[in-house]
Amino acid sequence: MVRCIDARFDSAACKETSDSASLKELLVRTDCGRTRYLTFEEEAKLFEQLEGHEWVQRIVTMAINTGMRQGEIFNLTWFDVDFPRGVIHISVSKNGKDRFVPINQTVRKMLEGLSQTSEYVFPSPKTEGRLIDVKFRFDKAKNDAGLRDFRFHDLRHTAASRMADGGADAFALAEIFGWSDVRMALRYTHSTDEAKRRAVENLVRPVGPSDESVTNEKGRVAVLP
Repeated sequence: MVRCIDARFDSAACKETSDSASLKELLVRTDCGRTRYLTFEEEAKLFEQLEGHEWVQRIVTMAINTGMRQGEIFNLTWFDVDFPRGVIHISVSKNGKDRFVPINQTVRKMLEGLSQTSEYVFPSPKTEGRLIDVKFRFDKAKNDAGLRDFRFHDLRHTAASRMADGGADAFALAEIFGWSDVRMALRYTHSTDEAKRRAVENLVRPVGPSDESVTNEKGRVAVLP
């Protein structure tokens, strides 16, 4: 699925920048950029085409459930996985700062089921050393699944979009994804139809006057015209 976003934020996905323009100005100057992310139906098709290649399935699962970059996943060692605290330590982040990514139930179950014969969590199936690439298997699977205009990095967009749709705010996303500028997260927190529906539903009071009345300051019910 493709989501229309602020063109300024779209270009910022490749390079984090800051300028003197106010946030309001950034939000006003919009265009139909793109953020490609997987629908749940597309995800199911992708995993179906990856059957028999569990090592790639695990990497895709990791990307969708953590938002980690491909290189961060390849570099991940068991030393970086803190099961008691439920976090993953990313020491070599793109912005040069360490960060911690929470482990959800899906990731925990997957990691606990993996052998630790290599220092790397997702080692090369041939060498047991650091994995270099999954491009061939991933590209073949996505093409066979009928996914067009989709890259591995879009799994990161998928994670961010789903977290935002689930209620994560821009500050939480910035911490999880390692963005030094919180405006990077706003491309995902732009209101979706579901988010807008939830926002309106939150106005519903479980107990109170009918839709045709409202309580005034003295506690009396006033009938609306």
